[in-house]
Amino acid sequence: MSASRNPTIDILRGIAIFTMVAANFSASLLQPEDKVFLFRLYGTFAAPLFVMLAGMMVVVTGARHGTFPHYFERGLLIVVCGCLLDVLVWRIYPLLGYDVLYLTGLCIPIVHLLSKACRITARIVIIGLLVAFTPVLQMLFEYREELISVEIASLSFRDYLRLLFSESTAQRLLLDGWFPVMPWLSFAVTGSVLGSLYTQGYSFVSKRFLASGITILGIGVVLWLAQNPHLVIRDGYSELFYPPSTGYLFTATGLIFLGFYIVERTRQLAVHRVFLKLGHASLFMYIFHQLILVFIITPLGFLNNQPLAVFIPTYLVVIAVMVAAGHILDRIKQKHKNLPFIVRFVIGS
Repeated sequence: MSASRNPTIDILRGIAIFTMVAANFSASLLQPEDKVFLFRLYGTFAAPLFVMLAGMMVVVTGARHGTFPHYFERGLLIVVCGCLLDVLVWRIYPLLGYDVLYLTGLCIPIVHLLSKACRITARIVIIGLLVAFTPVLQMLFEYREELISVEIASLSFRDYLRLLFSESTAQRLLLDGWFPVMPWLSFAVTGSVLGSLYTQGYSFVSKRFLASGITILGIGVVLWLAQNPHLVIRDGYSELFYPPSTGYLFTATGLIFLGFYIVERTRQLAVHRVFLKLGHASLFMYIFHQLILVFIITPLGFLNNQPLAVFIPTYLVVIAVMVAAGHILDRIKQKHKNLPFIVRFVIGS
């Protein structure tokens, strides 16, 4: 691993990948009756961790890549990856449901501008506004539980363009898509705050940071239980943020803060080597696990709609393949220092 990499961040990325694979695979591979609360909870915090780390890295790398065009280019490339996955893998029209890659790509240049224009205090105020206004907007515009994933074969391109530029699609982007700007941008801005603290020498193993994580988590759990939101399963995806409630936002943030503290304290443990291999090439791993699902596992047929006792070994075998791929990628990066830019972008550099 390059000395310039932060192992804590790579481990946390790897943990996000590790849990996200289970959540994504369960949509088609796990039978509905086994999507119990504990399993739904397991994959629920991967996405906010990804988004928060993306926002953090914008600030951490700002000293080397401090220009808006750099971050706009990175964000655009991530959105393009999301579009290509929709079209080539899922065979659906892009820019309609807004998966996590779309959100991440959009957040990167926004966070760069906010981190340059706003001090930490101002960004915390922005986070508060995003969190506070989200439930209001969800009520005013009626958060839609159902999403449409339009297959390319089922709709003409002209009708797709009409749908793309409709108010309905704008609402998905802003409020009720898979990962809408309101409130998911708040995780990216929170990451920028962590990035600013990190660059100023703030320690994530301090008692103050631990207390902050415990306090935010406690507030989140109380709010979540008090709100008792109606949490739906969307197209088989069972994470507990459809819709993302205020209690969920606090709970996820507190857990991520505790994750930083715990990983920073324990990053020398051997178990973290698995997460490092996944985290070194997180974008590649995100794409790779979807390719495995769509082109290898799903065509087998008999692995679809499994009981939990069959699903877990399938999941762990896929993780083992991904970790092996991570080892291969590390060797490739060590041997070939001048890979094409787009290759380094996808596999991590």
